Amino acid sequence: MNVLASSFFEIFIQFLTGATLRHPEVFGLENFSPNELISQDFELAGKVDDYHFFEKLYNVSHHNRSVGVVLKPYFFQDQQVASGFRVLKGVRLTSLLKEYIRYGQHHPEVAKRMTFYFFHDNKDGAIIFDDSLAVRFSHRNRRDGYQVVTLERDYDEIGALKKIATDAIKLTMDFHELELTSSSLRRRYRGAAYQQVSKALIVNGKKPSSRIL
Repeated sequence: MNVLASSFFEIFIQFLTGATLRHPEVFGLENFSPNELISQDFELAGKVDDYHFFEKLYNVSHHNRSVGVVLKPYFFQDQQVASGFRVLKGVRLTSLLKEYIRYGQHHPEVAKRMTFYFFHDNKDGAIIFDDSLAVRFSHRNRRDGYQVVTLERDYDEIGALKKIATDAIKLTMDFHELELTSSSLRRRYRGAAYQQVSKALIVNGKKPSSRIL
């Protein structure tokens, strides 16, 4: 079992700040070269002469439990272009948002503008951070609420595909401006999970800074 010393939230903050690929040691690696990834039992997906990625499952702590995350460094031929994560069940979107907003109140450098997108039935959605990073989430049952499923980022300066993560969301989902008034939070037609996301943005009775919404 590949257990990381970092918590899920620490991995999330590194992802938001673009630090994932600058710290291979966090994942027990010397670097993110293809040879190093293969030697550390990463699996290759795709063809090495085109867009491809490597992936490996790690376990991280999250609120006194273990959560599986799959690290996915992306390449175009031999050029590293981005990284992302697939998140196995266990990370509630609402708890992650609350922790992020509280952390951002003391670390303004991580505060990024958030825009919310949902499919028409509100069962799946995504948050885009600063128009370059994306957190996808999904709702399968009332008890679990929305669960984080992927952390994605746009490719860096790679032609027509450089906005692939955020454009995929914008082209398939609808933008939602979350209403944070007391009356809007009581509207049942939105669904319980949707309302929980709105409520999670209000920390200690305060709406989030205009820098992030």
